[in-house]
This record gives sequence, C-alpha cells and structure tokens, in this order.
Amino acid sequence: MITMKIQHPHLNGRNGSSPKTFNNENVKFPVSFALKIVIILSRPKAELQAEIEKLFNRLKVPFVFVSEKPSSKGNYTSLTFNVTLLDKPHMKALYSGLEEIKEIKFAI
Repeated sequence: MITMKIQHPHLNGRNGSSPKTFNNENVKFPVSFALKIVIILSRPKAELQAEIEKLFNRLKVPFVFVSEKPSSKGNYTSLTFNVTLLDKPHMKALYSGLEEIKEIKFAI
C-alpha cells in the first residue's frame, strides 16, 4: 500500500510542504492507493465527508469510500478512501484542496 502524508501548519502543527514522493520512492502515475484522512469533528461527520467527496468529484478523482474509524473519545474520526491519481498535477490539486478543509488534521 502506498501512503502519503501532507504537512501543513493547520494539519499537523508543523511547518512544511507536501512531499514529492511516497515513502521516499518516485511515484509512477496513474497511482491508486488508500487515502486515510483524520478529521476533527467540529461539524457533523456526514457534512465533512460530503465536503471531501465533493472535492474528489470536482477534481475528477476516482474514489471509493472504504471505512470510518472513530476515536475512543469521539473527537476525531478517520475516513479511508481508495483513490486514483492520474499525474503529479492531479496529486497536487487534491492535496491543495484537502488543505483548504480546516477540520482535516492530517491525511496519509
């Protein structure tokens, strides 16, 4: 499985930028992988999931919702989607769009 973590101040409290590789390996496009997104439940989960799926649709990112796992205290939940990215600009557009959703703590 290929995963990618985005690093931005509002996502994980550190400065940085999206890495250019997955697990220090060059990416060969198109690439399909499980994208796990951890969200802060400051709004209803269904509303946040719909916003993420709207982003996928707007960017024409093929996706399938796989699972949800709530945190033990119910403050967070993780959503897993299988996604396919066509090229590097497609990947950058997705992660840039995810950065705009303030309730996303991180995505890997």
